Amino acid sequence: MPPTFTPDTTDQKPTVLIVDDETAPRAALTQILMQDFHILTAENARAAMAVLDNHGVDLVTLDLKLPDRSGSDLLHEIKRAHAEIEVIMVTAYGSLQSAMDCIRHGAAGFLLKPFNASELLAISLQTAQKKHRLDQLRPVLTGSAELWGPEPACTTAWKTLLSDYCAMNRARSLSASRSDETSPLAPLISDLLEAKDRHLLNHGSRVSFYATLVANRLNLPIAEQQSLALGALIHDLDLISVPDGHVLNLESDQQIHRPELGAKMGRAMGLSADAVQIIALHHERWDGTGYPFGLQEERIPLLARTVAIAQAFDQLTAEQPERTALPIDEALEQIEQQAGTAFDPTLTELFCRTMHEQPQQR
Repeated sequence: MPPTFTPDTTDQKPTVLIVDDETAPRAALTQILMQDFHILTAENARAAMAVLDNHGVDLVTLDLKLPDRSGSDLLHEIKRAHAEIEVIMVTAYGSLQSAMDCIRHGAAGFLLKPFNASELLAISLQTAQKKHRLDQLRPVLTGSAELWGPEPACTTAWKTLLSDYCAMNRARSLSASRSDETSPLAPLISDLLEAKDRHLLNHGSRVSFYATLVANRLNLPIAEQQSLALGALIHDLDLISVPDGHVLNLESDQQIHRPELGAKMGRAMGLSADAVQIIALHHERWDGTGYPFGLQEERIPLLARTVAIAQAFDQLTAEQPERTALPIDEALEQIEQQAGTAFDPTLTELFCRTMHEQPQQR
């Protein structure tokens, strides 16, 4: 059977848990959100976890400074115990570094007190809508093997999923930023990656950003730039097929990665040929020792060669559970050392020059 969403039978409000040890901010947040959310409150981390363990909660607004532990520590515990719950940090003690740390560890947003009421409500509603979409997609990923099965069922499954996704978004008042997309494929795939594992989406987003920086120096046609941005975002599309409980390894591991499967899925959903090639061929190496086909040098398409460098750079510079991120200069040095073996020498030189010229704030 093709994948389908379970339709909403009620227009039930989402539930938000407000975690703040001060009465006035709790009251202010309650006043702003009460029309659109069911409200629960907690004064400290221990009480917050008790609420989360015993109630259905969609969204948490979390103060960074709590009496019994830090808000960032509580964020980590929430994401370990209730990964599907979205968290917005709301604090008077934030800094750029603390905001980046919280976002990296799973927070959906970061607002500073005194907060703007309209901004808080907007980000809360958008985050609740995102959680609803992901909640609908998670059972599709676990129960719809047709999405990565044989044809013609695979193409039928993707068409059904895309149709259901668009219908759901229309019914749930999709935000303007998403409704402006030229194609619903990009938001659908972004949601699929996040529904599987938010690290997949974060990795793909960074790789797309790095590849796009290089594309700006290559003077590519607009259509190729768009294919590069999307193909880089979803270069690990095959990993959404990995059964739950398996550790997703973003390294170039042939035991985990099946790029030819990802390419088949890309064709089934109607991606451009350039984007499909990126998915299929970004593990090929300049010297011909890559996979799945062992292509060599310029037989590897330009866009796939670009993404190969960008994803290797991100693996070196992003925090990972078993490895500390390298400083950017050290990562670029390692990339340069692989020019002519793993990577196209000319593209490597351009990539490294481009990254050296970026503000070093990552």
